[in-house]
Amino acid sequence: MKIVGAHYTFHHSRMVVTFGAEGRVDFRPLIHALSSATGGRVELRQVGDRDIAKLTGGIGRCGNELCCVKWIDKFESASVRMAKEQSLPISAEGLAGACGRLRCCLRFEYDQYRQVNKLLPKIGELVGTPSGAATVIVGHRMKETVSVRYDDDRVLELPLAEVVANQPSRN
Repeated sequence: MKIVGAHYTFHHSRMVVTFGAEGRVDFRPLIHALSSATGGRVELRQVGDRDIAKLTGGIGRCGNELCCVKWIDKFESASVRMAKEQSLPISAEGLAGACGRLRCCLRFEYDQYRQVNKLLPKIGELVGTPSGAATVIVGHRMKETVSVRYDDDRVLELPLAEVVANQPSRN
């Protein structure tokens, strides 16, 4: 059991203890002992890992205050597929937030990455550019650009708007 917070109600008629624990645990003897010691009613509220992080606060991997503390009201699920769409390395420690679960920011950036990934041509694909046909060598998701290589080994970085995908192959 990890106690996250405890407070009395306004009239001191009840104490509310917020805690986290793995699985369900029977704390009836604890409630009885606390009620006797405080002389009032005691209520235990079990919360999940994300709620514990929200209540205790902290700094995320990005260096900012945890999103759950700052602005997230409702926790939505995040999946490893979201990390793959964002081309993040799939490792437990790299994707875990302060709560030990997948970082919430994966969920909020997922739709943007999915849209950009649909627009980006694949690496090795032949595309049309203002300077002629070229092969895509790198897609820059955040800048929404691609780097292309021409037959004469020139390499340019172009905005997606200047690139036309699905060019016929060179023979």
